[in-house]
Amino acid sequence: MRRVYSLIVILFALAVIANAQNSRATTASSYLQRGNQWLKKGEVEKAIEDYSFALSFDPQLVQAYSNRGLAREHKGDNEGALNDYNKALQLNALNIEVYLNRGVLFIKLAEYQKAINDCDHVISLNAREVRAWVNRAVAQHYSGHYDVAFNDYSQAIKLDSKDAGIWAARGDVRLQKNDPEGALADCQQALKIDSRNVIAWNTRGNVWMKKKDIKRALADFNKAIDLDPQQAYLFLSRSRAWLEQNDFDAAIRDIEQALKLNPAQADAYVHRASAYLLSGKSTEAEADLTRFRKLGGVMKPELEQVLREAQQKHDGRLKQ
Repeated sequence: MRRVYSLIVILFALAVIANAQNSRATTASSYLQRGNQWLKKGEVEKAIEDYSFALSFDPQLVQAYSNRGLAREHKGDNEGALNDYNKALQLNALNIEVYLNRGVLFIKLAEYQKAINDCDHVISLNAREVRAWVNRAVAQHYSGHYDVAFNDYSQAIKLDSKDAGIWAARGDVRLQKNDPEGALADCQQALKIDSRNVIAWNTRGNVWMKKKDIKRALADFNKAIDLDPQQAYLFLSRSRAWLEQNDFDAAIRDIEQALKLNPAQADAYVHRASAYLLSGKSTEAEADLTRFRKLGGVMKPELEQVLREAQQKHDGRLKQ
């Protein structure tokens, strides 16, 4: 009889433990779902709080780490986001979504090889995951590896030919590869799919710049800015067109707007230095180049060309 009683006690204890575990899992799931709702509404702090509550009830809840990483990234806490993504992958090394999220974060941090590694991992798990091909293409694109980026964008297009953004991005790569006609064709296809695609308008404007058709370039840059006036790079693009027309004041206004939108955009100081050089303001130009260096700017080939052309025009005027 004692043995039967002992068995009953043990079974009861196990049932209590199981119920407690189920209760904690249910509570964790509830907090996870509420955190997701906060995140959708843009209430980042509340989302982070609920994801943290979920993890206090279930420390193995991968989705809570992943989603808290997203919320922290939205908040600007890149280090916290990275820690959450890493923890999620420690718990589940096959989670494609986390690899994709971490890869995007690595791109934002300009850690392109790490982003490429994450995309490689996703592709090894699912070769038809379009986002992995696109993200890897972007990382290669920003690294200046245009041939590899072109191939990855092309593979992404094979998998999803109706995404205007991929066509537009490949168009920019084609322009970097000195293929303006191919770039133009990709931009036209992007705009056929989505007439509001800002990247396509901007890249097509850059194609017209390459072709020295400044009127068309300005029209496309204006359209891009009308669609999204919060993007600093669009004002930098248009400033180059103003410079070609020797409208230095308009160029400087656009560059200053770009800096207002993104004060840390080092490239903008090179463009403004070029505008100052062309307008005969050498002292101001040197001050902007100093700011560029202090921000840790990298003098990429295209920036070198912008500055070199401005310097040559400036020197030519002095000789006249």
